[in-house]
Amino acid sequence: MSFRFFIYIVSEAVRSLIKNRIMTIASVLTLGLCLFIVSMSFMLAANLDYMLFQMGSRMGISVYLRADLSEFSRHALESEILAIPHVTNVEYVSAEDALGRFRDQLSDNTSQNGPTVLDGLENDNPLPASFVLNIESVNYWDFVENELNKLKDQGIENVALGKQAANYLNTLNNVLRVVSLVIILGLGVISMVIIFNTIRLAVNGRKTEINIMKYVGATDAFIRGPFIIEGVLIGVIGAGIPLLISYPMYDPVLSLLVRVLLVRGFEFRSHVYIFSVLITLCLVLGITIGVASSITSIRRHLKV
Repeated sequence: MSFRFFIYIVSEAVRSLIKNRIMTIASVLTLGLCLFIVSMSFMLAANLDYMLFQMGSRMGISVYLRADLSEFSRHALESEILAIPHVTNVEYVSAEDALGRFRDQLSDNTSQNGPTVLDGLENDNPLPASFVLNIESVNYWDFVENELNKLKDQGIENVALGKQAANYLNTLNNVLRVVSLVIILGLGVISMVIIFNTIRLAVNGRKTEINIMKYVGATDAFIRGPFIIEGVLIGVIGAGIPLLISYPMYDPVLSLLVRVLLVRGFEFRSHVYIFSVLITLCLVLGITIGVASSITSIRRHLKV
């Protein structure tokens, strides 16, 4: 492609967009709305996934032991648990340590420094000894639970998983993805229709010129070039607007996520991580929709 030809197709594309500016604005706004929803959905989904990943490493599985378990059997059971795939750490918590931790938690929650009801349990501790397991990811919780159930006859009284919150987040994440996908597909189709009509107006306005160019031997690439660039420009502008809007909204969206889910102490994805992905994603989607609409709208006019 020569530089002169490139200047020609760009200038023709810009001229056509300005001439049909109302349809151009409608195309850009519709595409921008679609990509804005893509951006918001990705922000939420990426951080929910990251929270689930952190939850998998922080929230443990508590394995409560039988009171009559000997120290030798306990060490043997600990080795068996460590051998389970995806278990990264096993911590033994004695009955005395469990009571001490419970007392500390009660003290923190009630701000009581005086005697408590737990003080009378020193010689009659109802809390069992346990192992606290850390695993690689919440995705392996069910697998590890099944493996632990196979070891129950070796001294395990009960297995307690703290996966309710993780399941809640996972369900919310899946619902968010499905709803976002349906909305994005709907808006994507609407965007393609509007862009298609915008470029078709330009094609109809130059129908006679296109026919003459075909008869004098102009190639399809020469004729199609300005319209493809027109679709690219709509795609780029339509992608740029939601990126500019969503960047300053990132921190408020995360604050809303924390308030809705009532979670604390989790890290979130950085601006660099989120927008390095979003810039590529929005540009690829915007340009693809714009170019696909352009090619479709001009195809039948090239069959002369």
